[in-house]
Amino acid sequence: KRNSPKEKRGSIKVGILGCMAERLKKKLLETDGMVDFVAGPDAYRDLPSLLALADSGQEAMNVALSLEETYADVTPVRLNPDSPSAFVSIMRGC
Repeated sequence: KRNSPKEKRGSIKVGILGCMAERLKKKLLETDGMVDFVAGPDAYRDLPSLLALADSGQEAMNVALSLEETYADVTPVRLNPDSPSAFVSIMRGC
């Protein structure tokens, strides 16, 4: 008899992505046992490897913030070139 939600799904993989996944990371994978992988907002490029880990029965989680995805191209916007202050984007996504 199959007891866990993962066993009932068979080969179907369920993942949670985004800022809430980042916040609830371990709870989603271990405590609730409802999902196969967890990916934070910057981990979308890592989905193939997360799925491969989940397929092999390993913990599949990437909630690390990525410097390349987050602010690599963002430069401060100065309204006045002589001013010591500038506007910088501080949030993405949620």
